[in-house]
Amino acid sequence: MPTSQDILQFHFSPTTFQQSAQKIIPITLSSLNEHRIDKLQKITEEVGAGSFSFSGNNLIPQVFRKFKSFINNSNIVFERRELRTLTYALNHSEQNLQFIFGSENELNYTLQLLESNWRDSFLVGLIDCFLKNWETKHQKSLEQLEQFIAKKLDNYNGNRSTLISFKNNKRYFSTKNGDLILGDTIAKLNKPIQEATKILGVPDSWFDYSYFSKVIITYYERNKSKIAIEVDNLNDVLQKHNSSITSKRLISKIIIQANQPQFTTVQDKIKKIAFTQIGDPSNISNWTAFENATEIEKREIIQGRNILNEWITQQFINVFFNVCINDEGRKKFWLRFASKISSFKVYGPLHTKSILKRDERIAEYVDARFETVSSRRDVSAFILYIGDYMLIEFSIDGYACCAYKTDSLNKPNLTYKLNSVDDLRNSSLPLAVQSDSNYYYTNEEGRLFHNENWQHKFNHWLNEKVLK
Repeated sequence: MPTSQDILQFHFSPTTFQQSAQKIIPITLSSLNEHRIDKLQKITEEVGAGSFSFSGNNLIPQVFRKFKSFINNSNIVFERRELRTLTYALNHSEQNLQFIFGSENELNYTLQLLESNWRDSFLVGLIDCFLKNWETKHQKSLEQLEQFIAKKLDNYNGNRSTLISFKNNKRYFSTKNGDLILGDTIAKLNKPIQEATKILGVPDSWFDYSYFSKVIITYYERNKSKIAIEVDNLNDVLQKHNSSITSKRLISKIIIQANQPQFTTVQDKIKKIAFTQIGDPSNISNWTAFENATEIEKREIIQGRNILNEWITQQFINVFFNVCINDEGRKKFWLRFASKISSFKVYGPLHTKSILKRDERIAEYVDARFETVSSRRDVSAFILYIGDYMLIEFSIDGYACCAYKTDSLNKPNLTYKLNSVDDLRNSSLPLAVQSDSNYYYTNEEGRLFHNENWQHKFNHWLNEKVLK
């Protein structure tokens, strides 16, 4: 039986119709429209960027000194260009003259002067100063500037895209939690943290301002579950932000989080970033807390450094006892105490150092932890510091492990260049632990041999003398 389409001789194909519709606008016209849209976007960006351009840097010292004179002589008159320059001079200081932002009174004078000659363009320089000093110790000045900026943004009814963006994003400028809200918002929008400046409506060059420190921290805290992915661009973010404070805050948190079996695969990446952004944890000065750090931040930095040091120690133990000794028993024994080892050093011949550096797991850490000395029997020594003790393991069977108190006169003097690895041995030391059938007798320091049942003896002595 014929269908209605057959009778009417009307055959309609939705797919063909859809394909025809896609071709209704010629490709040449479509390309031209895309080109014009792209051109308009670039013009918009250039116009917006122009709001932030400031060519008066060479005038800052001059205007700064003029303002200092104005404080004592209110008859001095400022031109409009000088007032705009003054908004960028709030952080300037020279000779024995304090920077304006550092004085509540001088900042108040500045804001009164700007108020009496107000131009909306002054807002950009003030916001620049505000975000740059976000974590300042001069909190009263920051609050004063915040209130002034908030009032001006509330009253702004113009059409400048930059100032409209500032006004729409005013909630992010609150010193109470504006930076935290922005970091949280970016994470929820699933946008990269580098877009923080675009969302706020400020130049990318401002990304290194202190305001963005906790924006970055909050963003990564909200993305904890995706840290294995986020860590891939972490180094680029921290390099762009360029703040040791933020690096210590964030990397410490990430190290603490990643100290779990499920994050083993990203620990090497985190170690490299920590070395690049903060430095080797063997140098405590690299990991000292920054000024005005909270107690929580101080604890996290210490904990992060200790965990990082443990990761590196574990890898060195793995490599050293495989490559230099090939002793699985000793490797497993010392790995159990990796978290207790505060620092370590390896002494040995140059070719041993070269072998260790060929292992990519520890290559970048070898130079800081390997001291090249001669060795007649191709011996290397692994010095471990646990509590108040220096423990020295040697890479050859028959050499006893030597245990010294760090304040002992018997302890080798590492201040001077050693003649040989053998200088680390002391055959006159008593046995650190002796036993009869019922009891272990221990000394404060001494030699520990890797003979029968040595792990049990070592463990007993360590628990009684070192880890007590």
